[in-house]
Parts: sequence; structure tokens; C-alpha cells
Amino acid sequence: MTLRVRAVASRSRRRVVPAVWVAALVLLAAVGVARTAAASRPPAGRRVTVAVFGDSVVESLLVANFLHRGLVPQLSRALWSLGFAPGGVGLIPATTTRWHFGAVTKLGARSIPADSWVPIGVAYLPSDDGLSGYSAEAFSPLATATVVVNDPDVEILYTSSSAPCTFDVTSAGRTWMIDTYRHGPAIDTGTSITLPPGRHELTIHGPQCDLLLFDGVIAQRPVQPGQVQVEVDDLGHSAGFPSSHLGPRVQQALIDQRYDISVFLFGYVGEEVDGRWSLYVGGLTARAQIARKHGGACLIVQPAPAMVSESAVAMVSRLERAVARRAGCTYTTVLAHLWSSAAAAMRRGLVFADGIHPTAAGYELIVHALTPVVAQMVRDHVHP
Repeated sequence: MTLRVRAVASRSRRRVVPAVWVAALVLLAAVGVARTAAASRPPAGRRVTVAVFGDSVVESLLVANFLHRGLVPQLSRALWSLGFAPGGVGLIPATTTRWHFGAVTKLGARSIPADSWVPIGVAYLPSDDGLSGYSAEAFSPLATATVVVNDPDVEILYTSSSAPCTFDVTSAGRTWMIDTYRHGPAIDTGTSITLPPGRHELTIHGPQCDLLLFDGVIAQRPVQPGQVQVEVDDLGHSAGFPSSHLGPRVQQALIDQRYDISVFLFGYVGEEVDGRWSLYVGGLTARAQIARKHGGACLIVQPAPAMVSESAVAMVSRLERAVARRAGCTYTTVLAHLWSSAAAAMRRGLVFADGIHPTAAGYELIVHALTPVVAQMVRDHVHP
């Protein structure tokens, strides 16, 4: 009886041991197949967003065809030429220079035509809305704002309302109805839509109720596997100090956007006015802190030589270095010696007669010097 039990036990062990080995081999094979499949798939794509903040020098409006030959478009193409994939146009703020408004009236006008928009945030009329501090308001569904968009993933930016209120967006034969209602206080928010491939006119219609505060759109391309996309957004603002157009909702919109890299290139013009250095430092510090809030990187750029005093140049440089050091930003002087003086740059056709604003050729030199710095920051972001 004992022998029989041992024999059964022995046979049982002989059956179990091979089964364990077979299971282990199958598992190893499955792991190997999974690893091979994973190795054959390209890594997930990455989009790196770069926001370029500054005044009219960044905005580039004096350059003919500034949407192609301005600072941000040239910088975008220079980065893409290094192997980064285009990420789209990015931010298109609600300004008359970027949008065709069906009709426009000035803020504070006694009577506003039903089909008009009121642009706010221009010149010295700061706006409390939008990433850029630019926005436009309309009071009737007859109002239209149109822009051409080449990138399919579009986020419509607007201010929320305390009651249900809709407006229409039309493009490529389709209509999207967007409700601005959000519970709680008014905030800058957005709704995403997807356009068909290709180039399309996008039209924002006025509200079906009382008021629409429209802040612009963000136009992006889908992220492709294995690619590092770079999207460069123009956050320049004419005659803007770093502290200009930085109300609480604008700050929150910038925080929510979580730009990966923020570049600050403010010229010397506004910084000289009335010697308001503390205002300049406070605004630049606030922007740098927003950039760093969620782990983003920031770059403060010393401007190219302009028609300003040497004392102003030294003062701005000293203040910006201090802000960069405290906020954890990179500071670069790659533009400080692009040309010997503003007068020399004017003779070479690199700046306009005001001695301040670059021409398209001047921007080309600026981009050539600045691109390696920004490109390295993109690489550091992708591979920290």
C-alpha cells in the first residue's frame, strides 16, 4: 500500500513539473513577443509649446506680411528646420490684425451697431480676458469674425457666462453651437472642435443672447508618433510692459495653458518711460513665476541694440538678470551684439527709421542667433 502511494505521488510530480516549465516558456515567449512589438512601434509623440512674450518688437506688426516674416513665424520655421515637426499656428488672439471683423467700433462708443465687434486690449485699453490680453466683444448674432486656419485641432477661447448663452462657429460647411455658461464666476475657458484636413475659413458669430467676450483660438496639428512637435505662440503686445494686460483672469489663463517654455523679449522703449523700473520688475517676475508654476522653463532675452541710452541698457540688463536668477530662468545675451548700434543697423536695413523695430532682415538675424538657445531648451524639456 505504501509503495502504491509513492508511485502515484511520483507520477504526479512527473506530470506537474513539465507543466510548470511549459507555462514558464510560454510566458517568456509572450514577453519576448510583447517586447519585440513594443520595440517596433515608434514612441509616443510630444508637443512642446513655446510662448514668446514681449512688446511690439515681438508682435512684428511693422513688417510687411508679418504673419510670415515676423519674429515668431521665422523662429517657428527655424526650429522646424532642425528636425522638430510643426505643431500648428498656435494662438490666434482676437485682434484686428489677425481677424477680419464684419464691422468694428471703438470701446466706449455711444451706439454700437448690431453687426459690430468691439476690440479691447489694444493700445492702452487693457483687457481682462484671454491668454494675450486681447479680446473682442459682440452683442448680436449678426457680428462675424473670420480667420483662415490650416490646422485641424482648434480650441475656441471665450469668457464664460453666468447664464446660458450660445454662439455659433462655422467652417467647412459645418456649424458648432457653443454654450458659454459655466457655474460660478466668469473665467476664460474654451471649447475644442475638429476641422477637416486642409485650409478653411473659420467664422465666429456673435451671441444669441446678451454679450460674447471672444478671446481668439488655438490652432494645432495632431501629434504624430515618434515626432517632437514645436508650436511657437506669439504673445507680443504693442506698447506693452511685462505688467500690462496681466489681470487675474489673464494670469489664470496663462497658468492653465501650462506653456512648456516661456521666452521673454521686451524691448527698451516702454521700460524707459517715467523710469517705472519697479513696475517692470514686478510684471516680469509675475510672468516668470507663472511660467515656472507647473515645471515650465523660462528664458529672458537681452534685446538687440536699439536707439536708447546706455544707462537704460545697463539698467534693463541688471534688472532682468536679477529676475532670472530669482525665478530660475535662463538669461541670454545672444542678441546683444547682433549689430554695433541702432544707427549701423538702420544703414544695413536691419531696423526701421525709429531705430527700434527690426525689419524682416533684422528678424532673420535675431532668429539665427536665438534659435540654438530655444532648440536646446526644447531638447532639455523632452529629455530632462
